[in-house]
Amino acid sequence: MIIRRYIFLVILLVTSIAYFLSPSDRALPIQTLYQVISIGAALVALYASRIYGFKSANGRAIILIAAGLVVWAIAEIVWYVLQSFMGNNDFPTVTDIFFLLAYPIWGFGIYQGFTTAEVKLVRVRKSLLTLVFSASIILTILVSYFGIYQAYDPNADLLANIVAIFYGLGDLVLIILSLLTILVASEYRGGKLASFWKTMAAGFFVFLVADILFAMYRDQFMADIKPYAYIDLMWLSGYLLIAYAMLENYAHVYLVQKQIRLKLQQRR
Repeated sequence: MIIRRYIFLVILLVTSIAYFLSPSDRALPIQTLYQVISIGAALVALYASRIYGFKSANGRAIILIAAGLVVWAIAEIVWYVLQSFMGNNDFPTVTDIFFLLAYPIWGFGIYQGFTTAEVKLVRVRKSLLTLVFSASIILTILVSYFGIYQAYDPNADLLANIVAIFYGLGDLVLIILSLLTILVASEYRGGKLASFWKTMAAGFFVFLVADILFAMYRDQFMADIKPYAYIDLMWLSGYLLIAYAMLENYAHVYLVQKQIRLKLQQRR
């Protein structure tokens, strides 16, 4: 577990150094590095999610979460090709279809996990509930203002405004997802499953913060002005956190299944 954790930390550290040393975050090598990590994290998550199978309720939840990550990785690939090789910086594009599609996929996945855990709010610590709901209210206000209200541009066409507002609505979904994953983690009260859902919550929260910062500083980000261009690192952190959670869960379940098989063989 410790080795895997260090591997993910080293990946993030090396990537951060590359971003800080690069004169432009839109340079092809940097954007290629971003793609390699986002795609790699999505594939790791998808591979690790297979451990339960789709017949298990918990398995369906995890596979759907991994699928959302893969859909975002596909969006990243399309964006990379359009921007780096075709010089297309238009908004919206086909990329936005994939980015937006991930939100409902994640929503179904987390809701499946929430119902499987049979979370009872009366059993959740009041201090945790207060903290979670307070943070959710603050984030909802920020997203509603920057991601929905300010997303409307009177100079843009109707389609662009609709897509921009849908991103804000997607961020509201992320707020709900972060809330639910924290509550699911609290239900398990320690252990590997609790750790899995806590790390998952951290990943979605990082995605949410990156989305909020992007909504607030979109022009500066698109103009490749530092430090706003480093918002990319937050999205990469979200990818890595979710992939790490998936991999740790895979290793734990694989070990448990192996022990069960050994016991069955011994009984025979």
